[in-house]
Amino acid sequence: MRLIINELDLKKFKRKASRFYPREIYGILLGKKLKNNTYKIQKIVIPPIREATYDYVIPDYEEIDRIVSKSGLSYIGSIHSHPQAPPTVSSHDYQYWDRDLVVGILSVRKRNIYKVTELKFWRKNACLPVKFKTFRPGEN
Repeated sequence: MRLIINELDLKKFKRKASRFYPREIYGILLGKKLKNNTYKIQKIVIPPIREATYDYVIPDYEEIDRIVSKSGLSYIGSIHSHPQAPPTVSSHDYQYWDRDLVVGILSVRKRNIYKVTELKFWRKNACLPVKFKTFRPGEN
């Protein structure tokens, strides 16, 4: 499996995750399946959150369904941040992993006066992260 991700939406998500630090932020990945088990993520949308703590967020799944149906794109998975933690699947992530084909985890760590990020995408029951690259909208 491979992912091709909208570079501009990914940058916006990273900026927002940095601003939300030390809280988590959550988004959904919308796109379409291409050939050879490749998925093109055309949009990253931050849906309304039903409940949020410093440890996790619970999105409004009914609103996510409405967003997906209005978009005309397929639901590929989700992406969220892990403040001061590695970009690996936590036990909470795994417990609530239901319909996501992939889960993106963005590690946001504070280093003195700046923040460092690391992003990995995971498939369920896979030991290695999913490879991804970015594209600029308007490019093929």
